This record gives sequence, C-alpha cells and structure tokens, in this order.
Amino acid sequence: MNKRNFSTLGLLVVALLLVLTPILSCAAPEPAPPAPAEVVKPDKVIIYHFGDLSGPYAPITAPIVAGLGDCMEWYNAELGGIDGVPLGQKFRDTANKLDAALAAYSAFKESDPYPIVEVLYGSAESEALRDRLVEDKIVSITAGLSPKALYPPGYQFAMGPSYCDSMGAWIDWVTEDWAKKTGETVKLAILTWDSPFGKAIMVDELRDYAASKGVDIVYEGVYGLRDLDVSTQLTAIKGTGANWVYDNTAAHGPKVIHAAAAGLGMLNHDLYDTTPGMIHRACGPWAMDESSVILSGELADGLVGPRAFASWAMPEVEGVAKAIAAADAHDRGSHERVMGYIASWGVGYTLFYCIDKAVEEVGWDNLSGEALRDQLLKLDDFSPLGLAKFTFTADKMEPRQVRIFQAEGGKLLPITDWVTCPDLRPYDYR
Repeated sequence: MNKRNFSTLGLLVVALLLVLTPILSCAAPEPAPPAPAEVVKPDKVIIYHFGDLSGPYAPITAPIVAGLGDCMEWYNAELGGIDGVPLGQKFRDTANKLDAALAAYSAFKESDPYPIVEVLYGSAESEALRDRLVEDKIVSITAGLSPKALYPPGYQFAMGPSYCDSMGAWIDWVTEDWAKKTGETVKLAILTWDSPFGKAIMVDELRDYAASKGVDIVYEGVYGLRDLDVSTQLTAIKGTGANWVYDNTAAHGPKVIHAAAAGLGMLNHDLYDTTPGMIHRACGPWAMDESSVILSGELADGLVGPRAFASWAMPEVEGVAKAIAAADAHDRGSHERVMGYIASWGVGYTLFYCIDKAVEEVGWDNLSGEALRDQLLKLDDFSPLGLAKFTFTADKMEPRQVRIFQAEGGKLLPITDWVTCPDLRPYDYR
C-alpha cells in the first residue's frame, strides 16, 4: 500500500470515530437512581382500650379514659401526632364482666389495620388475656398490676410496679421510718377486696418479704366490692393487736375500712402515735388516689401508701401543669381530677413516644406490636413529663419506682423521694 492510501485510511478511521463517539456515549447512559417508594401513612393511629365504666371500678376507669383522650388531643395539637398522623381511640365499656372484656378484645383484634396496642384496666381481664396477647403479638399497657397478668413476661406492660412490689416499698418505709421512730414492731393486718385485684398481695413472696423485714402479719381477710361495713373484720383485727391495716382496693374501698375503724374507736390519724388498740391505715397504689381521699373526707387523714405517679397537689411538675390546663379546658369535675387522669397522661405520653420511635426505626410498613414492644423495652428511667419513672426489661415488664405519699387535708403529698421497690415477682420468674 502506498503512502497516499495510508493517509486516506487514517482519515477514514478518524471520521468514523467522530461519528461513533456520541452514539457510543448515548448507548450506555448512567443508570438513573430508583424512585423512592411512596410512604403510605394511615389516616389515624388508633389506641384501643376497654374497661369498666358502669360497674364497681368505674370511678377508677372513667378518669383514665378522660385523661387519655385529653392527652391524645394535646399530643396531636402540640407534637403533631405520630410522624404527622393524628392519634385516635376506640373504647368499649365492659362493666367489670370478664366475658364482655374477652368479647371486646376479640372484636378489636379484627380491626383494620391490625391493632398494635390495647390498654387494659382490670386485673381479671389482664390475667385472662396474658397468653392471647403473646399469641397475637399485641402490646398491652395495663392498670391491672397483678403478678398473674405480668408473669411470665410477654406482651403486657404495667402502668406501675406490681401490687406486691408496691407494698414491698411501703414495708421498707414502715420498717425503716415508722418502726424506728416509734420503737414499735409492725403488726400488720391485711384486709382487702375479694377479687383478683384485691387478693394479688396475698402471696408467699409478699409474706416472706414482710417476715424478712420484721413485720408480723397478724391477720389476713377479705370483703366484697359492694360491702359497706367491715366492723366484724375490724373487731377481729383489734383482738390481734394490729397497729396497721393495709388494703389493696380503690375508690370507695378504703372508706369502708376507715369508717368501720372510726366507728370502733380504732382509727388513728396521728402517724407516729402508738396508743394501744388504735390502728394506722395504709393502702395500695390505686387507693393512694384523690378519688378515695375525696370519698373518705377527713377519715383519710394520715393515710399512707405507695404511688407511682405525681399528684394533683404538685403543679410544679410539668405533666401535672399540663393535665391541670387540659382539665380546666375540658371543664373536668373533681371526680375526674384524680390519679387515673394523671396516670393516663404519663402512660399516654410514654406510649405515643414509643410508637413514634418505632415508626422512625422500622417505618410505617413494618409498624407492629413487636416493634412497639422493642421500643418499650428500651426505656430506662424514662420520665414522661416528670409524672412517673419507667424502666422495662424483658424479664420484668413493670416499673421499679414509687414514692410514699400521705393524705392530709384532702391532698396527697409525697413523704419520700422516689424509692426502688423490692423485687417481689413470683419466685419462678426471678
């Protein structure tokens, strides 16, 4: 090939490259990033709950229901709900009937979307639904603090320490404060409601702990939820030499004992007086409640016991101030301005916070009871608006701390700082 042919061939190659370069560059474009999947949010996040609004526990349940609704309204207005989705609720009155509670649970379970949480109020239904909640993977936040409801641990979280743990905290106080100041041995009578709730403290774990602290349990007895006179039981208690009577009741329950003791000349309002034949009064957490103080009037003065939430007499607490403002805005009466209303603000805020965290972590598509349970188990000394302290672990899904409160002049005020309850869960689960 001559020199001229080489030149011609070179020019053809260059021309071909000039033509093909844009074609080749267009033939292999950079892949476009995939479009993000559209996030489908629900119209509302529904909180399901059911309890007694027309039976003996109505004075406890009604304020919780009112408080939960008011807290939900505030959370939607001030914090924008859950990732911009408003909270809503569905409630059913079960009138303290276990079959009605089970029916309500079954009905709610058929809801669309599938429920991730149901709030329960009674020990009986909390005990009966323990296994079903695990099977259905639905979280429950319960006011029924019975060991049978909470153990073995599953999907049920307690609003406060169990009745046994709470009473253990009172035993610590009465032996370390009252007994040392008076020089007296604690001679304790237990007189409580004849119900799963009332009798939850009548277990060996509690009896053994009392004995280990030097408390002499001299009497154990029960009375009916609708009984109005327990003079017979108080007469028997007087014969034992008891200086304290403890009940695990609520609302009108403490007044029945106060009144019988007063009628027999046994009721001592002076906390450190040790006159023989007189008794001091102590109550479990749902009776250290403004409702029982209101119903009892002056008879409640001197009453002492454990409480897991701040009281209405503590407006310096952020959550109490918000609850007061909401109660004023909704014209809530004195029967609603009780512990249940405050408790529902603490529990509601905690629940909404954890749902929000679950959505942030797993997204709306994967929001479930399991995801919510995981978030609740991350809480460690969590203080919702200063109202309570929540720590949950997989082996103990109940809070650990209470304060000891005393009733005076119609108010409930703490006489201790936060104290850690002894661990009185059933022996099999320690």
